[in-house]
Amino acid sequence: MRINKLYRAISAFALGLALVACSEANDYTPATPEDSSKTYVSVDMSAARTHDVDGADIVVPFVRNNDSGELEVPIYIDDPSGLFKLASNSVKFANGQKTANAVVSYSYDALVPETIYDFAVGISASEYASEYRPIALPLSCKKAWQNLGMAQFYDDWWTGGPFEKQLLKSPDGSELYRLINPWDKKSVEEGGLDFVSEVPYLEFAIDENGAVTYADVLNMGFTFSGMTCHMLHPSKRNDAEGVAKNAVIMDKLVQFCWYPILDYDGSSFRWWGVTSVAYISFPGGPDLNALLQ
Repeated sequence: MRINKLYRAISAFALGLALVACSEANDYTPATPEDSSKTYVSVDMSAARTHDVDGADIVVPFVRNNDSGELEVPIYIDDPSGLFKLASNSVKFANGQKTANAVVSYSYDALVPETIYDFAVGISASEYASEYRPIALPLSCKKAWQNLGMAQFYDDWWTGGPFEKQLLKSPDGSELYRLINPWDKKSVEEGGLDFVSEVPYLEFAIDENGAVTYADVLNMGFTFSGMTCHMLHPSKRNDAEGVAKNAVIMDKLVQFCWYPILDYDGSSFRWWGVTSVAYISFPGGPDLNALLQ
């Protein structure tokens, strides 16, 4: 008997909870839907919000809910640093297009290395704003290695060339450079060598006298007849003449003089007994195709 009374009490309590839950659910008021006849413009929230800026403009994409007709919408930038500027104070949608881009420019040299710059870009026309769509995109930027463009690279021993390679400059403004992916898989294999791994970059510095310095030993990322391939700096063999050949030899033209070696293990190696040269022609520099004929 007591069990039946307890069961009825639990059932009544559960029913009460269900009624409360139903009551609360019935109190929900759905949001008012957007007016489908209106045009709404918002930022594309799938766009990147953090950027390592290398001198190139920053693109901020906007979207609209239809693609009918041309549309120009005013935009703004909220930048406490004052270093970032809009290329235009509006975005223009072409007829048949749902997307349009704002472009943000800046002075690369004015940016301070390691500093994070936060700002926002958004639309400033309330008639195109929707309470359900974001109208501004927050951005966070940091100074990266500066993209100088495409350089020409020629290696007279292993892969030949010249090849087009991206050249970067240090964000601190010093004459420190990186040639990206100098020995790529395609050129290595076409040279009859066995590709092992990518060398991300060849880093070198130029001093005030035009002398070029780089690492004592460079792993090339490939093998020859099963033997690892390296370049050895002439200073490792007390070759002052070879060291002096590592220099800027023409305007925007850098020469490297090094020793091609095999099976380097930190102390010993195999060597042909010759030096090798390579050249990097900076963007806007002499054409190596003509120069090396």
